Formats: sequence, C-alpha cells, structure tokens
Amino acid sequence: MELFNKKNKDKLIDGDMCYVTLHLNMRLMPLDRGNLFEDPIDEVLHKHDIGEVTGGRTLLTEEKMPISCDIEFNIKKDRIADFISFLNAVNTIAKGSYIEYEGKKEEIGTLEGLNLILDGTELDEKVYEENDVNDVITEIDELLKEKGQYHSYYMGEKNTNLYFYGTSFAEMKEIVDNYTKTSPLCENSVIEQI
Repeated sequence: MELFNKKNKDKLIDGDMCYVTLHLNMRLMPLDRGNLFEDPIDEVLHKHDIGEVTGGRTLLTEEKMPISCDIEFNIKKDRIADFISFLNAVNTIAKGSYIEYEGKKEEIGTLEGLNLILDGTELDEKVYEENDVNDVITEIDELLKEKGQYHSYYMGEKNTNLYFYGTSFAEMKEIVDNYTKTSPLCENSVIEQI
C-alpha cells in the first residue's frame, strides 16, 4: 500500500491550508478589485510562501452598481497571523471590512469612503463634449494627496459615481466640495459618505 499516493498527498496539503474570505466594504468594479487588491496581494503571498488568491466576486445592484467585494484565499494555517498583519499594514482597506476563516470573523480596515455623484444627463451638452471625467479624477487625486485616492467608478444611465477612499471622509469632502465649484462636469454633483 502506497502511503503517499496522490489522494493522501492532496489531503495532507489541504490539511495545512486554510480557506479565508476577505470581505471588502468597498465599491469596486471587478477589474479594479483585481488590479488594486487581488493581483498585488497574490504576488506578495507567493513571494513569501503564505498562500494564494483563489477567487473573487463583486456584489452588484440590479443596475450593476458595485456594493461590496469578496476575495478568497488559500492560506497556510501557520501563516494566518502573518497574512492578517500584512492586510492591516497595507492600510488600503475601508472600515466595515472583515476576514472570515475557520469560523472566526475579524474586523479590518481603517479607510473611509466618499462617493462623488456626477450628473450624467442634465448638464449642457457642451459640458459633456468639452470635458473629460478622467481629468476630474486626476485633478481630485492631485488635490487629495495623502488624504485619499480614487479607487473605482460606476457609470449608470443618469449618473457617474466616482469612489474615493482615504483617512477621513470629512477632510476629503472639504477638498472635493471646493473642487466641484470649479469644474463644469461637477455642476449638480452630490457628495455622499460610503
């Protein structure tokens, strides 16, 4: 009888690994979720032999607006503490996020979210023709500096939502609010905390 046949080997490997879900309380389109979180985290996990990303999904409304995200991992059981320490250290996760593994749930995240809702239908046609939403994103990012950063968007039938995350909603709101008074594309815009 072969002690280490393929079936037994797989059981030993599985026994050393732990299934982990990271629930992100962040509005991210699937591509942004991958670029901002899955790909860089997977690279670090492989580099330090901690585990790997095994999947991800974004919860969407009926209108396809992102609400939150999950990323799934296989993490070595003896490296769970390292993994959690790493996630806390990167400081790119919003409040209200959490990790679930082996029946445990741990809150994680320090950032606050801001949604800038741009009017996509009621402005003068010239405003849409002569202005680019990508310029709005770049200019706000430059103004926010270390206080926050653009993460993702949602383009609906009537509005475009721009999602920023940073250390303080109040500080980001003041900066973004001042900016909206100078940008034609931001006329009729609304700022909300997410």
